Amino acid sequence: MSSLIALRRRIRSAKNISQITKAMEMVSASKMKKAQGQALATRPFSDKLEAIIDHIVSSGATLRHPLMEIRSTRAKAMLIIVSTDKGLCGGLNVNLFKAVSDWAKNSPHKSLEIVHVRKKAKTTVGAKDWSLKAVFHDIGETPTFEETRAIAKLAMDSFLQGEVDEVYTAYPKFISTLTSQPTIKKILPVTSSLGQVQTNSEYLFEPTPASLIQELFPYMVEMSVYQIMIDSSASEHSARMVAMKNASDNALELIGNLTLDYNQARQSQVTSELLDATTARMALA
Repeated sequence: MSSLIALRRRIRSAKNISQITKAMEMVSASKMKKAQGQALATRPFSDKLEAIIDHIVSSGATLRHPLMEIRSTRAKAMLIIVSTDKGLCGGLNVNLFKAVSDWAKNSPHKSLEIVHVRKKAKTTVGAKDWSLKAVFHDIGETPTFEETRAIAKLAMDSFLQGEVDEVYTAYPKFISTLTSQPTIKKILPVTSSLGQVQTNSEYLFEPTPASLIQELFPYMVEMSVYQIMIDSSASEHSARMVAMKNASDNALELIGNLTLDYNQARQSQVTSELLDATTARMALA
């Protein structure tokens, strides 16, 4: 009898867990759809902006901008780690922190300043040569461009003042609902990704390329940080939705197995009671 009571309690607990995880799955699915739409909508603009700047840098004009300065020492670097505020999103943060740890081990920099974006990033500080520069724990689930500009401003100010020689970001890049890729991306100094690629296209820049980069370079850094933030949000909600769906499926499977065990135990108990009753009646006959 005690085993039946224990099984009923376990079935009831599994049903409660299933209801909770199913509700969380539906909430995450709603947030995921909005975050994915935002990330995919702005990505073409970010890519095109980088392509325009690449063409300006590769135009052959002599361009000078403080954000382009490549320093020979590369002794000091800043790493902006974009994580999540909450857990229950599978291995998203664990995979990101592992990528950060592997990158730091192979990094040529003598010192590394860390910037935490969202609360879960605080678990990455621990190495002796890492120092905490700033925290941004008040970023909303759906970050706005104005919110992310503060992060970009900190990165640009630290670079321009010579406090760091390079600035990197670590974030889970959104690929699809089931896939996110831990990514380490350098955002400062600004460099051209076209390299020595030759192009037959000719561009007419108005005003001059030098005046364009004065406006476009800071804006590109701000836009890069914003794209990183919304990519991270899309990855977070996608990972949480998938994790909650798996939890709901596992809970339903557990309920089925426990119900089968309960029915078998109940059947055994009924059979035992019938045998006892039959034996007692035969003894009295």
